[in-house]
Amino acid sequence: MTREKKVNLLAVAFLLVLSLSVFLLLYLRNPVSSNSGSTAEAILENTVIISVAGEEKMRIPLSRPQTVTISRPTGEENVISVTENGVRMEHSTCKNQICVRSGLLTPDNADYRSDGPFIICLPNQVSIELVVVQP
Repeated sequence: MTREKKVNLLAVAFLLVLSLSVFLLLYLRNPVSSNSGSTAEAILENTVIISVAGEEKMRIPLSRPQTVTISRPTGEENVISVTENGVRMEHSTCKNQICVRSGLLTPDNADYRSDGPFIICLPNQVSIELVVVQP
């Protein structure tokens, strides 16, 4: 084998090892969660994921009840209540109020609701997902 072929073979091997190393480094830093289709850390308890305009803003475990107000620069507002029992849209500035009327989303009813484990305020681009962790 000529010296030029050896150098080319070593260069290709080096690039393969480098590519594999970069892929593994990126994958291990940002694994994909199979719980909800979202990327980030694994969810270990029943958790509410709040997104605005398609971007995840926060995760709130049901074990940490709180009320969250989402205020958009364009004036829209949504008030979300997280309790140990579930989550509901308490208030919205949208006209149709479908999100408010959808009621309490709980681990027990998430599979049976017409919107499944979601409460969505389409006009204000706010979505709530309840990720239920099976025991």
